[in-house]
Amino acid sequence: MVTDTKHKIMSYIKENRQVRVNDLVRHLGHSRVAIHKQLKRLVEEGELQKLGKPPIVYYVLNTEKSIELPVIAKDLSDSIDSSYLYISPRGEMISGFPGFSQWVKSIGEEKKIIPLAEEYIHIRTQADKHYSDNGWLDATKSKLDPVFHDNVLYKLLYADFYSLPKFGKTKLGQIMLYAKQSQNRELAYRLIETVKPILERIITIHTIDTIAFIPPSIPRTLQFMTEFARGLSLGIRTIPLIKTYTGDVIVAQKTLSRLEERIENARQTIFVDVNKAPNNAKNVLIIDDAVGSGSTMEEVGKKLRDLNLVRGNIIGFAIVGSMKGFEVIREV
Repeated sequence: MVTDTKHKIMSYIKENRQVRVNDLVRHLGHSRVAIHKQLKRLVEEGELQKLGKPPIVYYVLNTEKSIELPVIAKDLSDSIDSSYLYISPRGEMISGFPGFSQWVKSIGEEKKIIPLAEEYIHIRTQADKHYSDNGWLDATKSKLDPVFHDNVLYKLLYADFYSLPKFGKTKLGQIMLYAKQSQNRELAYRLIETVKPILERIITIHTIDTIAFIPPSIPRTLQFMTEFARGLSLGIRTIPLIKTYTGDVIVAQKTLSRLEERIENARQTIFVDVNKAPNNAKNVLIIDDAVGSGSTMEEVGKKLRDLNLVRGNIIGFAIVGSMKGFEVIREV
């Protein structure tokens, strides 16, 4: 009976290319429970692919080749498990070494998985050496001092690099990018779990009494920074920043390639709501999602200083930032 049902399901899918459970229930006359049981087994055996999420799920023939990967040492896979995240073209989030393996397959380098794993661990280890004992990256000297000679930021900090050479976006970079692009509240809260302890340490060590969130540059139904600020619940007074749109086209700051353009964009489109801003802030923390050139942080910091809203230090913090120089982040 099981073999017969399995054969009928496979024949029907081969003929119709794509099917849903209701299609098979009507065609075979079996219960939904029985059909689901057979489909689950066929997916596990690699005969079918399950695409979509309830209530819209399709089953199609699995045309992907099953490729045997070389056996990799456990210490290598364990090292990758905590730091790697792969997001497939279908939107699947695969963490750790399984995700790394999937990425290797996607670029057709299965035979090189061991040297690639070793190279990834080396690059990630070198990147991690830049972390302070407090668990953040200090980019003040590498990003601000060489360019903004009169910079107003006392420090520029972030939680992780946006991407690594050769291997692309980091785990935090992936989550941040797709939290914004897909307007995914669950991903936003995953970021909050990671970043909030870092922010709380910054607030304590640098005696922060006021914060400001860089406003979103692109209108979206679910605004990541709004959700991020709400979820953090830091319990500290906030200086409201307002994003304005002057021209006919909305220009995202991170789509601009020249530093001068980014400075102009930040200067002419982000303003302080002085009527709602608290007076006499001691130390202010400006929070953004990603650091490209640092120009947005600098320009907002200058406005706070020029408006006499802060008498102490201004510190910038971003979830992610570029690893070298002023590399432009285009995808965010």
